[in-house]
Amino acid sequence: MGGAALCTGISRSTTIVTAYVMTVTGLGWREVLEAIKSTRPIANPNPGFRQQLEEFGWGSSRKLRRQLEERFGESPFRDEEEVRALLPLCKRCRQGSAASAASPVPQSSASEGTLQRLVPRTPRETHRPLPLLARVKQTFSCLPRCLSRKGGK
Repeated sequence: MGGAALCTGISRSTTIVTAYVMTVTGLGWREVLEAIKSTRPIANPNPGFRQQLEEFGWGSSRKLRRQLEERFGESPFRDEEEVRALLPLCKRCRQGSAASAASPVPQSSASEGTLQRLVPRTPRETHRPLPLLARVKQTFSCLPRCLSRKGGK
């Protein structure tokens, strides 16, 4: 994958990234996991981790989000929008109305590429903050190395 994988594992790293994305976006764990699976289909937290994500979503993620907003202000990033872009459209949205069929919603292939493959940005986009998945990748890039250590420092 050329170092572009956000979640290199199946269960543990997926769970950690899911919890992080839940916190910064306000989305539920099922939506976040579905977005992760759209780019890494084998991502699959075990049932115990899924239960913990469910419990985390009941309040801890919202509480952490409020604390982050109080300390750092509202996020300049469009994280929720970027994660939702990875989700498949609902049946109603796929069918659309006659009006929406006449004028389809344009999709930014550069934005999608940046999200899914972490491709370089065009010069026009260089002043924009990193997209969510790139920031998560930077934050958790040490996970495989950290998790592979066997009790040593």
